Amino acid sequence: MDKLWFENEIYKTEHMKRISNVLDIKQYLLRLHKVLQRPDFQFKEETYKTAKIVLNTLKTIINFHVSYVVGNPVSITGKPEIVKRFNSIYKQGIYTKTDYEIAKDLLTYGNAFEYVYLDNGIIKSHIIANEDSYPVYDEQENYISFVEYWEDMENGHKNYIVYYPDRVETWQDGIIKDTAKNLSGLPIHYIGMEKSEYNFFGDSPINDLMPIMNQIEELLSKLDDAITTLSMNPLGVSMGQRITDSIPRDICGATLNLEDGGDFKYVTAMLDYNNIKLLLDSLTQQLYTIAGVPSAVVGQSNVSNVSEISLKLLFSQTDNKAKQMIQVLKEGMYKRFEYFRKLLAVQGITFSDEDMQSVDITFTVNRPVDTNNMMNELKTQRDMGAISIQSIIEQSPYTVDSATEMQRLKEEKQV
Repeated sequence: MDKLWFENEIYKTEHMKRISNVLDIKQYLLRLHKVLQRPDFQFKEETYKTAKIVLNTLKTIINFHVSYVVGNPVSITGKPEIVKRFNSIYKQGIYTKTDYEIAKDLLTYGNAFEYVYLDNGIIKSHIIANEDSYPVYDEQENYISFVEYWEDMENGHKNYIVYYPDRVETWQDGIIKDTAKNLSGLPIHYIGMEKSEYNFFGDSPINDLMPIMNQIEELLSKLDDAITTLSMNPLGVSMGQRITDSIPRDICGATLNLEDGGDFKYVTAMLDYNNIKLLLDSLTQQLYTIAGVPSAVVGQSNVSNVSEISLKLLFSQTDNKAKQMIQVLKEGMYKRFEYFRKLLAVQGITFSDEDMQSVDITFTVNRPVDTNNMMNELKTQRDMGAISIQSIIEQSPYTVDSATEMQRLKEEKQV
C-alpha cells in the first residue's frame, strides 16, 4: 500500500463535492450572499448603488434548533458508579460545550466529527472542522480510516493527520513527523438522517433554505430600490405648452409660470402592494415551514394565552426534527462512551459489559413547558406507586445530574 495514499484520497469525488458544499455554506454564514452580486444602474445621470439586503436568518434558525436539542445539558443514567465516573469526565472535559459544537456542525453541514483522546490523564474530545475532515470508507461502506487535512495559509505547508484504528500519524509535505498509539479509535462520524448522494455522508438542511433566503433578499432589495427611485423620487410632469428651459432637479420653493390651463405636478409610481405582500409572505412561510421553526418564535404570530396542548402542537414540527437529531447524537455518544471505557481502562479503571449496557442518555428539549403541570403529573404517578424516585429525578426538568441527586437522597436517609 502506498504510504502517501491519503494525498490522493482527499481528491476523490465524494470528498471534493462535500467539502465544496461545506465551504459554500460557510461563506454564506459569513454574509457572502448571492444578493451582493446585484449590479448598479444609472439613475438621474448618476450611478445608483442598488440595495443589497443581507439577512442572517439562517444563523438564527441554526442556533434555535441547536439550543432546542442541547441547550439543556444531557443527563446520563445507569448504574451509579459508572454514571458518577462519566459525569466527572463530562465536567472535566467540558463536554456540554462539545455536545453543542457537534449539534451545530450536524445541523449546519449534515456531518460532525469527534476524536476522543487522553490529555495528561483527562479525557477530552477534539471537534474536527468539516472542511478538514475526510472519513475513509471501503467499497462495502465500512469505516476504515480518517484523514484530517489542512493547508497552512502563511507558509503553504500541507498538513495531514492520518487516523488508523491502532495509530495516529502526523505528516507534513510528504514527510512523517510523528506516530502515536491510538488509545481510543477512529474519530466518531455523526451522520445526519438525510443522506447525500453518498450513503456515508449526511446532507445539510441548510441547502434547502439558502435558495428561499436568496429569493427573499432579492425581493426586499428590489423593493428597496423601487421605493427609493420611484416612490421617494417623484417625477415632475408639466401639462400645456412645452417648457423649453430645463427644470433644476433640486428645485424647491421656486415658482413656475405656466400658460392658462397648464398644470405641473409630481408623479410617483404605484407599487402593487397586494402581490408583493403575497409573494413575500409565501416565501417567509415556506422558509419557516421547511426549517421547522414555529412562526411565533420569530415574532410572526401572537402566542399570548396559549395552552399546554396548543404549545405542543405549535412545536410539533420542531420536535420531529429534534427527535431525528437526538437519534444521530445518541448513536455517536454511545460510541463516545465506548471510548471512555477504553481510556479509563488505560488508567486502571474498568467497567463490565453489564455496567455499559445500563448507561443511557436523556435529552431535555428546550421547549417552553408548564413545569408545574409536569411535576404534578409525576407526583400523581408517584402517589399511585407507578413510578420510582429515580425515574422522577431523571425526568424532572430541574435535575441535571441524576446520579448526584440519588447519592444525596441516600445520604439524607442515613442522617
